[in-house]
Amino acid sequence: MENLKSFFIMVWEQTGALFLNPGHFFGPISMLIALIIAGIVVATRLSRKTGWRNLEPRRLVALLFPKRVFLHGSAKLDYWVFIINQIVLFFITISAFFSPAIVSEFVVGTASALGHEATEASPSLTQRIIYSIYLMLIWDFSASYAHYLKHKVPVLWELHKVHHSAEVMTPATAMRRHPLEAIFGAVIVALFLGLGTGIWTVVFGLNLMPINFFGTLFGIWLWRAAGYNLRHSHIWISYGNFWNKIFISPAQHQVHHSVSPEHYDKNFGHIFSFWDSLFGTLYLPKFEERVKFGIDEEEMPEYRSLFGLYVTPVVNIWRILTRPFRRKQFPAE
Repeated sequence: MENLKSFFIMVWEQTGALFLNPGHFFGPISMLIALIIAGIVVATRLSRKTGWRNLEPRRLVALLFPKRVFLHGSAKLDYWVFIINQIVLFFITISAFFSPAIVSEFVVGTASALGHEATEASPSLTQRIIYSIYLMLIWDFSASYAHYLKHKVPVLWELHKVHHSAEVMTPATAMRRHPLEAIFGAVIVALFLGLGTGIWTVVFGLNLMPINFFGTLFGIWLWRAAGYNLRHSHIWISYGNFWNKIFISPAQHQVHHSVSPEHYDKNFGHIFSFWDSLFGTLYLPKFEERVKFGIDEEEMPEYRSLFGLYVTPVVNIWRILTRPFRRKQFPAE
């Protein structure tokens, strides 16, 4: 009984800690800013119909937190997946051995073995700002590229379907991921960041530290605090044709989740949208589009339970990997 109590305390600490962590997008700062932005947008749109004087707080709250979204069966699954993944990924993280530091040390060590010794340096604020921007660009490209691969590689897509099977979107949908997908994404980002850090270290010196805010790279923290939680929401916010070509707006990410064929495999970016221009996957919405979220209707039933969200991808991957052997064993007549 005592062990069970300790377990539930650990679960509470793992999940609750995120909401108190100012560096996380679930933290109080990011959540509050997202709520303020959403409130202003919804209130402005509502006032066009009723006028500011007739704006009812109850109506505003209902539009910000509609029961049809936050109490939807898909949203309830998001909440459970969030809790379960916090436990699973916690145990994976504390035993993880792959990190950007390991890759960076490998690059520096290899360069040293080839006779290129890294030099010590006392960086200026300007150098630290440049280095921080450099790391942010690497992080964003690697995360966007990993996202691209999740759609293009069949095995990875089976894992990523868990995220795309959400039929409504709330901030918790951002955490609706299969643990194996989360591991893949972390490894890709660690690889790119490690290579980038190692190369910079060899060329410019060892003492350069990026500018962090609450333990997070400042540029990434700023992006998360500027409305990241609205990417997974029912509120349509577009930055306009010009800025949508530079930054991925919440509307563009909602389009990414659409089941409409014209929206397939579009807008993979996290912070910047020019990666999508590079990939040829940029989609610029010209007006507020009514999008339906999810995956192919034939597959949806398998993803409407916790068992299906965790087991179905593994079963499908097994079928993909063993397909060549089954064909050899049972050749077509």
